[in-house]
Amino acid sequence: MKHFNLIVFLILIKSLSYAQISGFVLDEFQNPIQEVTILNKKSNTHTHSDKNGYFKEPNAKSGDSLQFSFIGFKTITYHITESDLNRNSTFNLSESSVALDQINITESLPYNLQLIDNHIRPVQSSQELLRQVPGLFIAQHAGGGKAEQLFLRGFDLDHGTDIQISVDNLIPVNMVSHAHGQGYADLHFIIPETVKRLDFEKGSYNAAKGNFGNAGYVDFILKDCITKNSLIFETGKFDAHRLAGMFNLLKKGHTNSYLATEYVATDGYFEHAQDFKRYNGLLKFNHKNQSGVEFKITASHFNSHWNASGQIPQRAIDQDLIKRFGAIDPNEGGNTDRSNLLFQLIKPITSNQQLKWSTFYTNYNFELFSNFTYFLNDSINGDQIKQKENRNILGMDAQWFTSWNGIEFISALGHRFDCVKNLELSHTKDRQTLLNRLAQGTVNENNSYSYIKVNYKWRKWEISPQLRVDFFQFSYLDKILLQQSDYYKTELKLSPKFYTIYNAKQGLQIIAKIGRGFHSNDSRLLIQKFNIKMLPSATSMDLGMQTKIGNNILFHGGLWFLQLEDELVYVGDEAIVENSGKTKRRGIEAGFRFQASRFLYLDAESSYSNARSADAPENQNFIPLAAKWTHMGGITLKDFKQFSAGLRYRILTDRPANEDNSIIANGYQQFDATVNYQFKNVNIAFIAENIFNQKWNEAQFSTLSRLKDEPNAVEELHFTPGSPINFRIKLHIEF
Repeated sequence: MKHFNLIVFLILIKSLSYAQISGFVLDEFQNPIQEVTILNKKSNTHTHSDKNGYFKEPNAKSGDSLQFSFIGFKTITYHITESDLNRNSTFNLSESSVALDQINITESLPYNLQLIDNHIRPVQSSQELLRQVPGLFIAQHAGGGKAEQLFLRGFDLDHGTDIQISVDNLIPVNMVSHAHGQGYADLHFIIPETVKRLDFEKGSYNAAKGNFGNAGYVDFILKDCITKNSLIFETGKFDAHRLAGMFNLLKKGHTNSYLATEYVATDGYFEHAQDFKRYNGLLKFNHKNQSGVEFKITASHFNSHWNASGQIPQRAIDQDLIKRFGAIDPNEGGNTDRSNLLFQLIKPITSNQQLKWSTFYTNYNFELFSNFTYFLNDSINGDQIKQKENRNILGMDAQWFTSWNGIEFISALGHRFDCVKNLELSHTKDRQTLLNRLAQGTVNENNSYSYIKVNYKWRKWEISPQLRVDFFQFSYLDKILLQQSDYYKTELKLSPKFYTIYNAKQGLQIIAKIGRGFHSNDSRLLIQKFNIKMLPSATSMDLGMQTKIGNNILFHGGLWFLQLEDELVYVGDEAIVENSGKTKRRGIEAGFRFQASRFLYLDAESSYSNARSADAPENQNFIPLAAKWTHMGGITLKDFKQFSAGLRYRILTDRPANEDNSIIANGYQQFDATVNYQFKNVNIAFIAENIFNQKWNEAQFSTLSRLKDEPNAVEELHFTPGSPINFRIKLHIEF
């Protein structure tokens, strides 16, 4: 309480003796530039420009110098005179090549990494964009149509249990009480060329990010407008083809609209053709009236269907029953579709107050056929399962922003409602015959929330106390029983968070964070006979630093710790509950960005995680598939005459596949390369994946299975083989 009172006292006595300088930051075409860093070089305080290019520096006085910097623009320094105070001015920035000296160390670490990587790495797919998060690895194991498996900070995140993924700050990607797995996050409805940037942070330190945000969050920010129309053609090995386009529909004054479309098809590298096809469409509309009120509409639709060869056991290859790219059950696969509609209203109240109101609707359908155990449970028909659901999501969010005397207040109220009908797990044969319905029901899940964030800057310090409150209502109607049973529960969760940043000097920043987060459990857990905690907590702590060495090296490093109260998971594949109890994870991370010349960039990231179950004996406390060492990085040639190129690597070391570490998931090293040639409005790219044609296992699991006519079940490593060397050619035309 003593320290809290001191903080309040410092805020209240903050000096009011300064005047202020405010204005707009525009480009050469008089368009506003958002998120420009405005640094007062004398007081070492800073602020940013908003979406209208507007900024206000309340600590300014005559004689101070303001530095305006943003990646992709020339940095300028402006010396304040008495006539500049207490009035709006206009500052113009001109475009330049990307340079690390445009990065300001007073910005947060994730923000700086986002700015750099977004400008120097080519966009390939929405899934590959996830690799811009340092230490995050992905794996595909069901024909390209299923959501990727994710790994971060000692978590096997499955398809999203402990990482929150969203679009435009609001549209949820994670699905609660999903037919396949809790937190299931399918990103395939995002067209990569529509992504403006990736916003991310590791740990649970942002009150705006609630459910699933334990290991961190990733937010895909889409472009509000496009400067030119474009067509994209791609073709490559394995009968892979892609056609995409982005077209301006309306561009008049402060009103604009564009349409983006995508078609993807491939047979894949397996012996049994995947026959994968995906269709995507996106419509964006933006309008701003003379009073500054902004209205946005985003609409999208996505549909895909595919076949899959699934995971295979090593013994089947050793016995020459199948080849490496063969299948035990070639009838796996599925289909899914999703439609989204988002409305946003942004209303400035005063120069330092803003109200943002958003509402969204999602319609989602999913059907997946899998066979992980082959003939373990049914020696005649096999163990194929079908997981299916039909879902509607409604949500709203009202956010209020205000600033006073250098203190920022952000508060919000919101609600999300999931209605999941025909939530099904069935035993099937050849994707046609229903043998037995194992589970079926309806889920209604409500999540009301509120949060407040306070950001305060005082001299070299930045502090941010935050609090989030979530109220959940879980409901499950079980339709399997002859007499239908309805289960219901409510829970309240408080999630306090706090971080502080000390800008020791212009080239050194020290960061300390602590926060509480949570992930919700599947509503189907309510059918169990024991008392279930539906919102187990996670406590995160980070201590890190970033420093700028000269003008061209950005280095960061840190320690982290995360404790999860209870890893209680409903396994959608088997309709059973697995409980790992309390777990602890800790690790160390480090990385750098280096601009060797005007055109040449190098980057590298390494992380080590130690993940253990706190409730299990020492020799049986390994957390399956938790990554130990991860490494990623590369070298990029950017805008050298008409050429750009990149060579990237990622390394995932061996890790335990079961609790006693007797079965090992094999590590791998992968190298990918790209070469781009720009001629006027035409860009030609050559993309090579796995350039050394390494044999590697992508998704891996320790599974108990039985092959046809095999006398006994065997538990061993099952895996999806990773792609052999792959080539694609991409043609991007702007007009």
